[in-house]
Amino acid sequence: MTAERVSYCMNCFALIPAQADTCPVCGGHAAVLSRLEYHEKLLHALAHPLDDVRMRAILALGLRHEPGVALPLAECALRHPLNLEEGLAVVTALKNMREFPDSGRALGILAHDHAAHAVREAAAAALNSGGTSVE
Repeated sequence: MTAERVSYCMNCFALIPAQADTCPVCGGHAAVLSRLEYHEKLLHALAHPLDDVRMRAILALGLRHEPGVALPLAECALRHPLNLEEGLAVVTALKNMREFPDSGRALGILAHDHAAHAVREAAAAALNSGGTSVE
């Protein structure tokens, strides 16, 4: 008996047969989803159920320095308050995006709203280190 290979749907992250063209759960089409721009795929990966997939997306978004990713990063950290490593990686990514005004806003949100004291403190320290303003 052979085990059927499975993968995650790129839209809803449900486990599906590896060769499926359409997700039986959400109806997402693999071909359509694969045509997304890379940064859109990374933003979408912030909702992935696996910690390591989210962490890779956080790190990649932090290195790419693109506008419009700060608030989705903060939202990801807030959705996973028990994942301290992920929350601190988000703070580091936001510190590296000081040139974008929304990074200060995202750090402010984390400094005020994150459940983990270490993440709140790191975000506050990043805000206080200068160069990032809360809007």
